[in-house]
Amino acid sequence: MGAKCARYFTDAERLGGLAAKIRLASWARITSTEAAAGPDSPEIIERLTQALERVKLEFSSQPQLSDRPMAGSLAPPAAPGLTNVVTKLRAQIGSMLDLMSQRSLGLGDPRETARRVDEAAATALNVARVSTWLLDETLLRIICLDLFDGVSRTHQSGIEIYATGNEPYFEALATERTILANDARTDPRTNSFAESYLVPLGIGAMLDVPIWVRGRMVGVVCHEHIGGPRQWDRDDERYAYLMSSLISLSIERQKSPLSSDSGD
Repeated sequence: MGAKCARYFTDAERLGGLAAKIRLASWARITSTEAAAGPDSPEIIERLTQALERVKLEFSSQPQLSDRPMAGSLAPPAAPGLTNVVTKLRAQIGSMLDLMSQRSLGLGDPRETARRVDEAAATALNVARVSTWLLDETLLRIICLDLFDGVSRTHQSGIEIYATGNEPYFEALATERTILANDARTDPRTNSFAESYLVPLGIGAMLDVPIWVRGRMVGVVCHEHIGGPRQWDRDDERYAYLMSSLISLSIERQKSPLSSDSGD
């Protein structure tokens, strides 16, 4: 899905790097993540074609990345593993800039912002599922605003999780900055989900980041790794927290921050 659309972003990046890619996203009114996830519809292809022509005009006088001299070409080889770290950080920064180029389209709508954040985070953090949940007024349940499944490339909402039976998880949300559950099935904060949720879906690790609005925790963004345990690092945490801040900003722009409908 979205193979043709995704190539437009590849071409733009080849022309002018990340700046050209962000220009394309802004002018076409679609992020690279959305382009890759959605269908190659004629309407989107037309928008991307016109936007890429503008990118070509702006960056045509600049040498393409493959023709530019490599900065630091005389530097010693990178340490083992450093290349992977740099690649990951570039992907995270790129997805954040990609979203910010589209902030006027979704930032005033928490549901739309959540959809975009969930899709971007799934790609940047290489996880199968990312979801955004809001606390209800009783603080005794969380309601799914959006859940993105990176395998099926689908969204759903309206799922409810109650504090009853999951007290350690709700207590952790209220008191901790993030929940880094490297082994979600044994972590005391998340193991209550093991039998009904984690094991059936094959989830081995969770990274959950609270959504804070005006000093109050109003929800959580949940990143779920399918497979065995996973060692989350501080870069993963920082990225997740930055992305949750976009949802916080979107909620703050609403007149009634906690009144978002849970259905589609």
